[in-house]
Amino acid sequence: MHTIVRLGIALLAAGALGATARPAPAVVVAPGIRVSAERPEQVALSRWAAGRFEAAGLAAPGVEIRFHADRAGCGGHLGYARAGTVDVCTTTVNMMTSRTLLHEMSHIWLDEHTDLDTRERFLELRRLREWNASTDPWQLRGYEHGAETIAWAIGERILSAQIPDNDPPTLEAGFQILTGIAAPRVEG
Repeated sequence: MHTIVRLGIALLAAGALGATARPAPAVVVAPGIRVSAERPEQVALSRWAAGRFEAAGLAAPGVEIRFHADRAGCGGHLGYARAGTVDVCTTTVNMMTSRTLLHEMSHIWLDEHTDLDTRERFLELRRLREWNASTDPWQLRGYEHGAETIAWAIGERILSAQIPDNDPPTLEAGFQILTGIAAPRVEG
């Protein structure tokens, strides 16, 4: 009985300590963009991503970016976007993380800036049926093609867009439909 009481007190103390543990404080990296991250590189990456939208002539989406140490915060994926929030689930900051962050921020940008007519014209170009039907596999959703297209166009174009028909002229045409502007030219 004495051991059970000690164990109960220890669990209560651990729970109290866990309840007082606080997530990383949010940092504003651009107007409308807040980041919760443990590492300065993650904050810098978020600032870079906001700058990529601006450099392309697009308003960066209003978003809260949260970095996680494991994929639990992203439904088992590397990234996840929903309702103005982007979750990135890795502690590594590399080209893939950069691409993931741009992709997820592009989902929020699409939510904020595309209308039904724009989406339908993009679906026609991409030869897709639906914008974001949960019954369609990822690779057949216009919403995913749109996020990949924008992320590729405003990114450094080191990694290929992860969708079919990802040649530059086709992606540039899609970018123009989605944004109303020409895709930025890559230097070099």
